[in-house]
Amino acid sequence: PKTHIRVHIASPSVYRSPRSMTLNRLYQKVLNDDLNSFVYDAGVAGCNYRVTCTPTGFRISVSGYSEKLTDLLDVVTSRMQSLLQEMKEGPGVYPALGQKFNKAIDNLLRETKNFRMDSPYETAAYNGRMLMEENAWHVDTYVAEMEGEIAEKNPLRMEECAMAVEDSLFGRVKAEALCMGNINEASAQKVGEVIENHFLKQGVPLSDDEAPKFRSLKIPTKEEAIQIFGPDDAESTSKASVVVEEVAYSENEENNAIDFCLQAGCEHELGYEGIAILELIGHIAYTSAYQKLRTEEQLGYIVSAFPRKIMGGGQGLSVVVQSSSTLPATLEERCEAWLESFHKELIEMPEDQIAMEAAGVVAQLLERDTNLSDQVSSTWGEILLTETVNSMKLKTPAFDRLERLAQVLMLEENEDDDDDEMTLDKDVPRKTAAELKQLMIQMFEKYFLATSPERRVASFRVYSQKGKSIYEANKGKPGVLSSYDDSRHLKQYLSSWPSAPYWIQK
Repeated sequence: PKTHIRVHIASPSVYRSPRSMTLNRLYQKVLNDDLNSFVYDAGVAGCNYRVTCTPTGFRISVSGYSEKLTDLLDVVTSRMQSLLQEMKEGPGVYPALGQKFNKAIDNLLRETKNFRMDSPYETAAYNGRMLMEENAWHVDTYVAEMEGEIAEKNPLRMEECAMAVEDSLFGRVKAEALCMGNINEASAQKVGEVIENHFLKQGVPLSDDEAPKFRSLKIPTKEEAIQIFGPDDAESTSKASVVVEEVAYSENEENNAIDFCLQAGCEHELGYEGIAILELIGHIAYTSAYQKLRTEEQLGYIVSAFPRKIMGGGQGLSVVVQSSSTLPATLEERCEAWLESFHKELIEMPEDQIAMEAAGVVAQLLERDTNLSDQVSSTWGEILLTETVNSMKLKTPAFDRLERLAQVLMLEENEDDDDDEMTLDKDVPRKTAAELKQLMIQMFEKYFLATSPERRVASFRVYSQKGKSIYEANKGKPGVLSSYDDSRHLKQYLSSWPSAPYWIQK
């Protein structure tokens, strides 16, 4: 008798600036703190709710027994409105609310500053985001809004927070919703009415041109890097086009890390076939990299290789290693050496093993949802994949996306083992294991092989405190970025990948 309702209110105002994002996050914290007591009885009765702020807007989730769930949605969204009105009147009128707001600032500041204390390999991945995503605010800009000179001159106020959120929720917005479970058409229509009455009627329809946009940037090839950084970059000992370096924030950090990111184009150019082949390469690479870099060379406890997805459609392969004994430059050399050996592995890999690895990826892609909650998450996930698509022609979710990806990897040899419940496109020809192997080798040699002129690779290094002197010595070298200012400067030279989704291809 349970139902799940998911709502997304899309707004370009949330991620407009670090301050706007901070104010919207503060509202989320104040709201959830307030709702704990406001709808306590709903939780006791087996109903759950959640309101979260994301760069693309606000997401509202309610679930539980069907009979009163639309009423709970009405109560939560009504409180979202009335809370804003109270916040606009200020802490002088509502001192308890002012205390909640100050508590939210303290909590958010602590969480944001703790983000700097992440493990080195997580910091390396974050630096990759900062370089490869066109529109991304750095963690330091969030901290500056809550602490330091900027915060002292222009402190965050509850009234300002209410005005910013009001623009995000009731300005130029659009809404998407999903109702699944034990819910009839009349109740689903009531959900639509609640959303329309509480949000859409007060706002202005959001046009496609104004919708939140995110683009992936192209890492330069080695030749392009020489044009950007000058001829001295050709003498660099690193085979990476760009090297981004940072020292771990914690003085007690003893680990070094590297995130060696190799781009493989964008999802629209790769299409279903390219994405599936990249998934297969990543599946095989994970075991190979762990065996070579962790088990045999014992570089560190954290070793991984996996397909890298970048906000805005970028795709690639990341090799991640964290080590307490080896410096990042040496880790990079070992990653390069592993890539060479992995290339030979693919060439020498027997076809029956290719078929077995492909079957493993297919099984992962087609893993069944075991309960309603999992089914809702899968369906809602496909809808959210379209939230940054800025054209209604491309907006329809591809609910069969994973099946179509899996079909690329289904081989002639395994045709008798097909799942009878799966809907297959009969026009898609089956490949042999030999053909699949050749496609993997072609992709690897085009995008990942060190001698390829099309290779786009960045090395994101994080040093322990012991390696700080090396970090300092590398500052100013061609192709080495030692701060976010350096990354921001380089991004002015980089073009972006097309952001159209791959699932529109038939």
